[in-house]
Amino acid sequence: MPPSFKHSSFCVFACLCSASWSFGSHHNHNVALPMFNQGNTVTLSSDYTFNQILGTEFATSFIGNANNLTLQGKGNSLTFSFCQAPLAGSSGFISATETLILQGFSKLLFDSNQASGENGMFYSKDILFTDNKNLVFLNNKSPYSPPAEVTPTNPPANPPTPTPATKINLGQSIFRVDTSLKILNTSENITFLNNSGNFGSVISCVNSSSSEVTIANNSATMEFSQNFSTCSGGVIHNGKEVTFSNNSGNITFSGNSCANSLSGISAPTGETFAFGAGGAICIPNGSLILENNSGSFTFSYNATPGSAGAIYAQTCEISNTGPLTFHSNTAADKGGAICAKVFELNSYGMTTFKNNRATSGGAIFVSPTIGNQATPPTPESTLKISAYKNTISFDGNMLSSVPGVRNAITVKEGGKILALQAQSSSKLLFYDPITHELPNNTAGGGQQQPAALETITINNSGFSGSVVFSAENLSLGESLIPANKTSTLLGNVQVQDGELRITQNAIVNVLGFTASTGRLTLGSGGALGVATTTPANTPAAESFTIGKLGVDILSFLSPNFSSATIAGPSTTTGTQTPTTTLTGSLELVYDDDYDLYDNSFLQTSTAIPAVNLTGNVTRTAFPDAEIPVSKHYGYQGSWSSTWTRPLFAPTPSGTFPGGAGTPPANMLYVLWTPSPQDKATYIFAPERRTELVTNTLWMSFLASKAFSDALQETLLAQEEGVSIALRGIGNYIHQGIRQGREGYSGRFGGYQATLAMRYPDDATVGMAFGQLYGKANAHPYSAKVSESMTLCSFFGRFPIVTEKTEVRLSWEAEYEYTRNHLTTTYTTPNSTRQSQGNWHNNTFHVVVAAEHPFLYWCKLTNRLAEILNLTGFISADFLGGWQAAFTETGDLARSFSRGAGYNVSLPIGCSTQVFSPFKKAPSTLTLKVAYTPDIFRVNPHTIVSIVSNQESTEIFGANPSRHGIFVQIHNLVSLASYTKAFLDYTLENKRGYTHQRVSTGLHRKF
Repeated sequence: MPPSFKHSSFCVFACLCSASWSFGSHHNHNVALPMFNQGNTVTLSSDYTFNQILGTEFATSFIGNANNLTLQGKGNSLTFSFCQAPLAGSSGFISATETLILQGFSKLLFDSNQASGENGMFYSKDILFTDNKNLVFLNNKSPYSPPAEVTPTNPPANPPTPTPATKINLGQSIFRVDTSLKILNTSENITFLNNSGNFGSVISCVNSSSSEVTIANNSATMEFSQNFSTCSGGVIHNGKEVTFSNNSGNITFSGNSCANSLSGISAPTGETFAFGAGGAICIPNGSLILENNSGSFTFSYNATPGSAGAIYAQTCEISNTGPLTFHSNTAADKGGAICAKVFELNSYGMTTFKNNRATSGGAIFVSPTIGNQATPPTPESTLKISAYKNTISFDGNMLSSVPGVRNAITVKEGGKILALQAQSSSKLLFYDPITHELPNNTAGGGQQQPAALETITINNSGFSGSVVFSAENLSLGESLIPANKTSTLLGNVQVQDGELRITQNAIVNVLGFTASTGRLTLGSGGALGVATTTPANTPAAESFTIGKLGVDILSFLSPNFSSATIAGPSTTTGTQTPTTTLTGSLELVYDDDYDLYDNSFLQTSTAIPAVNLTGNVTRTAFPDAEIPVSKHYGYQGSWSSTWTRPLFAPTPSGTFPGGAGTPPANMLYVLWTPSPQDKATYIFAPERRTELVTNTLWMSFLASKAFSDALQETLLAQEEGVSIALRGIGNYIHQGIRQGREGYSGRFGGYQATLAMRYPDDATVGMAFGQLYGKANAHPYSAKVSESMTLCSFFGRFPIVTEKTEVRLSWEAEYEYTRNHLTTTYTTPNSTRQSQGNWHNNTFHVVVAAEHPFLYWCKLTNRLAEILNLTGFISADFLGGWQAAFTETGDLARSFSRGAGYNVSLPIGCSTQVFSPFKKAPSTLTLKVAYTPDIFRVNPHTIVSIVSNQESTEIFGANPSRHGIFVQIHNLVSLASYTKAFLDYTLENKRGYTHQRVSTGLHRKF
């Protein structure tokens, strides 16, 4: 049997403890510390808390074993707070020599403890945390001193300066990792907050060639925040490999930092510790791997006095499936977010690098000098970024060394850019530039320039997405600095698939360019040019070959547009004169039909001087031609490209195409010809009509009917006096697509409160108040509306008696105020966008009905009326209202004018009553059946306008059939002398239209 905290052997052990030792607080029994070599497995039988224990005199860890140790939580918690760990060489809070396992705890809490020994708080060759719920470490300190020892080595007899030797002390952290640390299958929460140490406040690996950390298969939320290390790696330091994989909870590294207390001390020969690097993680000799984590992964506000605000690693590989964010990390030296020798990012979720800052490499710094330089083999320094799904973006990353200058990535001398690529509809967006440096040829050796240009691939085969360079997010001041717009890719750039898009005044300078199977897309002010290298333009630029050229057409439809430029090589090197060769035909590139064909510049003819080619230009099989486009909504017309300046069409800025003088020799123009030529016809897309707006008036009308039906019980009551009723109301509406109009369906629910007075002459008057809440969806488009309805009504019923018959007249006047919130979703292959709007409806409802025994007067119905006790009725039902004007916010915004609608129906039918024979709870069942013709209708209507161009059209609500049937079943049950319960169900049905309503509640007479 494994030992337990309830086991009697621990009671014996406690009696043997020195009186000077402290005892832990507990739930069931006193347990004395330390507990060492008390068995390989210790099982908790209840929750245990150890508080304010001073263990500096202990010879062993608080809990430990000289071989293997397993702590079984069995769903209980273990807490250490305000304790001082032993100082003995191999001791800590919990330790084992070989393998340490902590399993099955509801909570492991370490709060405000201190471990000053050389092995930190947890020590073993292999440490495993598995199947726990909560791991919480707060305010713990591991301040081992000294972090480094410098001693003379073999000094001569009379040394002027002895040779020093340096020893770096690692492992003083919460977890000392010799061989491995694994944290697996944690279900609720992992928190490391405000801890401190020397090298990695949470995890310190002592062996750079063998220590491995694996944090995997956890569904828990992980937070590493406000941790601090004095030397390097705010949270994690060193190791061969640190892996976060297959975690489903959100993971956050925020506000972590490190100092450089060993500044000026040289590391031992052949070893790398990266003093002062890695605000969150520092792995100078190994790899950091983030893979298949489906929750969000965030690095924010981490900082370092050296390099890498968040991550410093020799190799950094990221392949997450969830969102990834590097936000506001800061390094005083290189790499605002990441420093790596080898960096590879494979993104499957939205990935953002924003507002990071460093002196070089605002977000990412890649260089052969990162990590271990002495231990072969060292990997080649490379950069590769791939967007498999969603978007990777770089925006607002800055260089602290040059005020106001942005930088996304810096690749230093000797580093290679292997590929920048995006798959399918994904995008790789650079709103900040890339800096790529080649080594200078020097007589003294060092990095040598390559004999031939390296290939830089934009979109390998199969990657059909977009790699975009844009300066559109620059502020006015930032746009005045050329460095904020200019990226350098020092190699032969090959676009093998998809597109390289250079737009909105961005500049990309290269040493060679080929786009034959992939496309070069240029937007307003975009430029592809030749990079300058030193010394003396070495290596020389090679020819540009462009077989597929596109224009980002929407970027040119602005008064502030400027022509794009291809400034190819023109300098002769030896016997070679590089050229720019253009073949094929022009393509229009845009992400969405709506954005393009809503543009008001397309109302009339427009000429765009799109691309200007300079240098040694060769045009082959690139003639003037029509540009084919697919059928679309919006403005109608045709596109064409020409090398001849159009004479009768202005540019979007209103100027003459190509300028007033002689036009450039190789200017490519794009011409829009509207249809008809005087002004283009605008065709509304069906999903942008959103007839659901007008159909909300129909839904308000029908909600009024449901509110009116719920009064049935009060009008049928037989008892004199004052009565109140409280009822719940449910309402379901479905209108199919009919006569080209959108359908809709909705569900509503709410309550109604009624106060009524019945007089001795059978007259009834009363008032009602209620509210309904619900949602409705359009068919077949993706629009939905949430509604909140407030209703009030006055009603009455009185008899008119003559010598031959009795007629009962009833009336109701009702007002309804409805608040609406509309959400419209537009889904395209490239994006999903939404617009939203709010408005109110005002609705009124008037009903006048008469119950008359006319069925007895007709010979055809007389007999049936007598058998079934039928009573005839006829009513006039008037509904009307108006919808307020409003303007949407969000994407593709529209405005809707004030709308209105009316409907008058004339239901005619019969009713009967059936009484149950029960004495304790007698009930009355009332059945109504009617034919409901709509005799007059003004269908709800309004005018919808596109905000961006003020094009408008009138839209109408659904047009339900004018003929239908009405069935109502009302059941009233007497619960006591003055208390009754009731249930009412109504079905109104027309062709393609169904309206079901139900109400239930209690009625009380006073």
